[in-house]
Amino acid sequence: MYTHELINLLKTLSPKELMRLSRFLNSPYFNNRRRLIDLFYVLKNFYPAFNKKSLTKENIFKRIYGKADYNDSTYRNLMSDLLVLTLKFLKTEGIEKDTVQSSFFLTQELFMRGNYNLFRNRMLINERLLESKHKINSDYFLNKYRILTDNFYVNLMTQKVLKKKYVVSESQKIISGIVCILSYFVLESIKHYDNLLNYSRSYNIQRNFDTVASFIEIFNFEKLISYIRDNSPTSIPIVEIYYNLLKAFTNFEDEKFYAEFKKSLLQNFNALGLDENNFLFSRLFDYCILKMNMGVNTGFNIQNEIFELNNIYLQHKFYITESNKYIPFDFYRNVLINCITLKKHNFMEDFIKTYSKNLLPKHIQSIENYSYALLYFEKGQYNKALACINRIKFDQFMYKLDMKNLQLKINFELNQYESALSVIDAYKHFLKNNVLITESRRVMHSNFVTYANKLIQYRTGSQKVNLSYISDKIEKSKNIIDKGWLIEKTGILQGQNVAS
Repeated sequence: MYTHELINLLKTLSPKELMRLSRFLNSPYFNNRRRLIDLFYVLKNFYPAFNKKSLTKENIFKRIYGKADYNDSTYRNLMSDLLVLTLKFLKTEGIEKDTVQSSFFLTQELFMRGNYNLFRNRMLINERLLESKHKINSDYFLNKYRILTDNFYVNLMTQKVLKKKYVVSESQKIISGIVCILSYFVLESIKHYDNLLNYSRSYNIQRNFDTVASFIEIFNFEKLISYIRDNSPTSIPIVEIYYNLLKAFTNFEDEKFYAEFKKSLLQNFNALGLDENNFLFSRLFDYCILKMNMGVNTGFNIQNEIFELNNIYLQHKFYITESNKYIPFDFYRNVLINCITLKKHNFMEDFIKTYSKNLLPKHIQSIENYSYALLYFEKGQYNKALACINRIKFDQFMYKLDMKNLQLKINFELNQYESALSVIDAYKHFLKNNVLITESRRVMHSNFVTYANKLIQYRTGSQKVNLSYISDKIEKSKNIIDKGWLIEKTGILQGQNVAS
């Protein structure tokens, strides 16, 4: 099937965007080449799938140039020029969507042209636009900084200083501007510091840990927060929340900092934007999961804490961001696992019925089948679970390891040992050949496959498997997935030995 960067881009447009692109291309201000308009309408006939057999370079060229001989250079230039215009259209759309930023382009032009009265009027509109969004995030502080400082310097150039009161008032603009730019710095640096740490933990990159440590030493965040607090006329809770986030992860052993982070977030989430709530509540989850993965003792039940956070997250739709309205599958999957761990099967079933429709549409069917396969497995309805797995479109399914793991356990429970061994063989090849699997996950799944294989050998009469030895190894192992299931199955087999 023929493809091109332009075609891939057109696929991403909604029908309304495609209509606006048509108007854009037909505007003489943006385009005065009729051939590009003709090319657009030819390509539009293949929208949205662009998968017809007639979609070839030669056919496209023929529809535009008629009986003229195909010229590859002419065709490539035409496609390239339309791509450039389409990118310009998307840039224009982006500017129009961000009303505050687009207004700054205008105020900059007015300033350069010396139209200071119009400049002040537009800056006042900018400020109203910014405040009307009711979203406090790092962009808010950066935009506020520009409004305050731009107004100050225009007044400095154009206004006579007659009273001390005026000087005090103007000085406050600069102080408030400093507070805003520091708030922006604190939020962005903590966010990226936190993301870097999280990323580095996943891939065990020590150099990144050292880089982060050096960065933290340079800046005294305690003093920065104190300065912001003392020089801001109103409370800025988001800065305090981010600072509590920083303290929670840099003082990971002391759970009081996690409690402070959680408390400050729950008290102030209504003042935050979509992206901020999504990020900050995700970090509450990450703290709990990191504690759990490290196997450390906590002053609270981690699984119950995660269950509480799941409910808050779902109730307030914190999975929604500015760019995504669907529930991320990572979160969806973690809810399922949490329900399984706490044996909240009724909640799990209600969750699947209620929230699976909020997943990315193309994945809903496969994920629903996967979800019900997990639920039926937990209820001991293994044939139903296997039927659900068989309905999953494997090539489209994101968590192939999860599915192989579940399929192996189902085959074991149903005494389908030949099928189980076939799954193990595919499981091993997948672990060996997939470069995207982290080493820690590879080890955990490989250990599971090894011990599950031993149990199958024992079940099928092998005299070489020492069940007591295997049981002891599983108990002592820290790097193994589904350890509880292996312990349970080993215990049952040992019990059957005693009974016999």
